Amino acid sequence: MIVSNAVDCVLNVAWSFRWVKETQGSNRGEVVDEMIRLTGLDPAKRLPWCMAFVSYVGYATLRKDWPLPKVAGCVSFYDAANQRGMVRLTPAEGSVFLLWLPAKNRFGHCGFLVREISPGLWETIEGNTNTDGSHEGTGVYVRERRFGSRDRFVDWWDGK
Repeated sequence: MIVSNAVDCVLNVAWSFRWVKETQGSNRGEVVDEMIRLTGLDPAKRLPWCMAFVSYVGYATLRKDWPLPKVAGCVSFYDAANQRGMVRLTPAEGSVFLLWLPAKNRFGHCGFLVREISPGLWETIEGNTNTDGSHEGTGVYVRERRFGSRDRFVDWWDGK
């Protein structure tokens, strides 16, 4: 694939992490631990790492040009993106999706939108998931998702 812009670069790097799996029990592994460390947190706490994956990919790709903080929490990411005017109601290729989890009454899972496969069905790449789409999975997976009315999308390249 020829890289033409920042979105393509970020998606290519995210795609290259499909091999990452938890190798030392739940929410642990050499690469998972490194992603958590980037956010300033202790991997020994076995924290969910879907947002750490997004932060790691964004920062690894764009360094100082990644416009959002290196965080491990979906709510923190949402708050920062919302302050910068990056939160959208509709998905776009390259956006970071934020899934609303009714049981937790907050955003609780995330990943990158790769492409729209058919109307309303998106290919994603996300960390801390599995083939069933869990928000507490075992690795980085390519998935297919439909989104609900409370889910949000962060166009990280389009802020103020």
